[in-house]
Amino acid sequence: MTKNKKSTGFIWILAASVLVIATIGIVYFATGKYRDNVSGAKKGNDTESAGGQDASGQAGDDGQNAGSPGSLSALNMTPVSIVFVTNSETGKIEHILIEILRCASNKLDYIRIDPEVSYTMSAKLYSSLTPDNTELPQTVTFSELYRYYHNDKAYEAGRQIVNEMINFNAPYYTAVTDVAFEEFIIIDTAKSPASEAGGEAEPSKMRFVMSADEIKSSCYGSEGSVKGALETALEDAKTNWSIGDRLRYLDVYDALTEESVTYADAPVKVKNESTSLDSSGLGAILFKILY
Repeated sequence: MTKNKKSTGFIWILAASVLVIATIGIVYFATGKYRDNVSGAKKGNDTESAGGQDASGQAGDDGQNAGSPGSLSALNMTPVSIVFVTNSETGKIEHILIEILRCASNKLDYIRIDPEVSYTMSAKLYSSLTPDNTELPQTVTFSELYRYYHNDKAYEAGRQIVNEMINFNAPYYTAVTDVAFEEFIIIDTAKSPASEAGGEAEPSKMRFVMSADEIKSSCYGSEGSVKGALETALEDAKTNWSIGDRLRYLDVYDALTEESVTYADAPVKVKNESTSLDSSGLGAILFKILY
């Protein structure tokens, strides 16, 4: 009898333990702790894959989290730059491109953000930028950014604003004129009749003026490499990513083909004639590229 009582007691203790564990599990999922932990784990992977930088980005980040551009101790396997293509006569920003170089797979991705997008900065970011320019509005349209700066600070400010807007940490910016850019790449943003009539707009299109092989054998080539083209395109660029550091990725650039370069428009929302970024749509594009 005693033995049966002990067995019955053990079974009840075991059953109670299972019930407690199950209850904890239900609470764990129901309260969102599971999602928080997955998000944290993904953020850790983001940091590792982005060469030590937090891919989520934060308001007012000055790029220092990613290490000093120009003193990379090891190659960042996914360097990201915000590219501003400016009108050579007016300085107005005509294109904003998120440029992602994926070294592990020899791919180059461009995501174009419409420069007519407006964004309202957080108080923290705005206060960090206004000491350089008290005329800068808190809600800014990117194409008009040149009006508030007359030097390279416009592009560093633009990088920080874009980073906050897309919730990312791109440590580099590169600004080139439309003349220099269009020696190699053409972006067609001509509106379709539907978009002019208020319907759905045609996506913009990007094309290369020359193929990689044509560049290597042209006057821009350098011993079968695109090195000369990179040096030419960036000769007068305003950037915090030096040509010397960029050339450390020359093997990746040389391996690129037209098929390994992707291009997409960041989706936008239009309301009351104001254009804003569709953050969730852009997040889906970035997730597809990076993961």
